[in-house]
Amino acid sequence: MQRKSKYIFQAWTFLFLLVSPNLQTTNSIPVSISTEVDIDYNYEYEKNGVYTKFSDWVPYKLHKWEPKFLEDYYEMYGLKLHYKENELRRNIFFLKAGLKKRFRHPRNALCQVRNEEEYHKYRLLIFMHMNLQIMRSYMRIASQFDKRHLYFYNLDFAHELKQSFEVADSFYKEAIPYWEAARKYADEASEIDYDLDLGTMETERYEIIIGKLDFGQIISDHRERLTKKRETVREYLAKYPEADKPNLDQIP
Repeated sequence: MQRKSKYIFQAWTFLFLLVSPNLQTTNSIPVSISTEVDIDYNYEYEKNGVYTKFSDWVPYKLHKWEPKFLEDYYEMYGLKLHYKENELRRNIFFLKAGLKKRFRHPRNALCQVRNEEEYHKYRLLIFMHMNLQIMRSYMRIASQFDKRHLYFYNLDFAHELKQSFEVADSFYKEAIPYWEAARKYADEASEIDYDLDLGTMETERYEIIIGKLDFGQIISDHRERLTKKRETVREYLAKYPEADKPNLDQIP
């Protein structure tokens, strides 16, 4: 125990002697309290060789990536298992932005293309698929303002339903032009007798051509059922005009 205490005492003595010179001159050395980092990002060194800026070694922003080509925006599309309107609007925004961009170089396409005709069909399929995804996103948003079944007790919120059904119908209308564009691109792509390694898109194209995939009819059916539900709400509000106001009593 005495030997251990002796070693501890010697260690503390050595540290004190090591630090004490700095302690004696602490008052004489000015200390900067500035929060700015004194780094010249344009500093050039290795004067005997090639000059290199310090900023080239210290990036201003790590993991910086900016989408540039149409495929870049398409690859940003994603849908979680539990999604809401914000995720759908995000996908619509990126897909619409991508439709205005140019394609990557053919060697960086999403699948192998061997000639100009295959590359032309590749672009048509991408346009078709992206328009379908925008259309589906609009329909998913519309479904969040629509109701599959309108029961009698739902009419306690007739005022809210009237507004909600109006919003749903507007989103169904927004989806129609994108379906028409997708069908046009599918027709053009079918004129090229090449099969690309884009299985899902080729299947969509084929089903559109044979009429198995007809979102024009699907949207029409949704709007027809929605019209009947809107008529039911309209009749209820005509019978009970005092119900055409927010039902705050029924909100938990």
